[in-house]
Amino acid sequence: MLRSLWIPMMLGCATACVAQSPPRSVAEMEKAGWVLTFQDEFNGRTLDRSKWIDSYPDNVRTHSNNEQQYYAEDGWEVSRGRIRFRAERRSMGGMPYTSGMISSYGKFAQQYGWFEIRARFPKGKGLWPAFWLLPATKAWPPEIDILEILGHETNKVYFSTHYRDAEGKHRYRTQHWTGPDFSRAYHTFAVEWNEKECIWYVDGVERARSSEGIPHEPMYILANLAVGGDWPGMPDHTTVFPAYMDIDYIRVYRKK
Repeated sequence: MLRSLWIPMMLGCATACVAQSPPRSVAEMEKAGWVLTFQDEFNGRTLDRSKWIDSYPDNVRTHSNNEQQYYAEDGWEVSRGRIRFRAERRSMGGMPYTSGMISSYGKFAQQYGWFEIRARFPKGKGLWPAFWLLPATKAWPPEIDILEILGHETNKVYFSTHYRDAEGKHRYRTQHWTGPDFSRAYHTFAVEWNEKECIWYVDGVERARSSEGIPHEPMYILANLAVGGDWPGMPDHTTVFPAYMDIDYIRVYRKK
């Protein structure tokens, strides 16, 4: 999720539509040669502060890109085995909306691996949920967007890498896949990131891959529900608030 100079460049569905397969369990991933290095099943009653902060680094709770949300300390709730981000039409921190996010900055970062989320997303103009990776150094780019979904087209998921070319200019590669309505049920989204490429999966099925702009440094995790922005546009009279993004789990693996 580019948070400053985002201009979408859509490259189309990277992989032909095939039947969905069920998400793999931790045991199945380990059997396939992956070792679990980080997980949160959100089975408690509050955020695990040993794993997460609820802001960007340095307690930053707003962002550029014309986004309209303030990431409030009460913009999330952990209950019923999931964390829920709640976007509301509520003024705070100089913004007209509040919402929720989590970040593993300062808690966990990893170079290469499998990063996976199981989540359900809100429908509505101007809503912009995402699951992504940023460098532990706080430099930008690189960036890996494991998923981005726009609230007015919740059957389409976007995958991206952001990087600098040999001249130091920002470049990016964005692909998308059109599938079911991701607001109606939980689905899994993952990226397999190695030294040569990124491969994106939805419900265990490969949907895109790229060898452009592959990072080679530890990166931390972010999940958030943005409101407004230059890409999704602003909420309108059809957008229902509060709007919710629900996360069942987040898991990270590395190759044995």
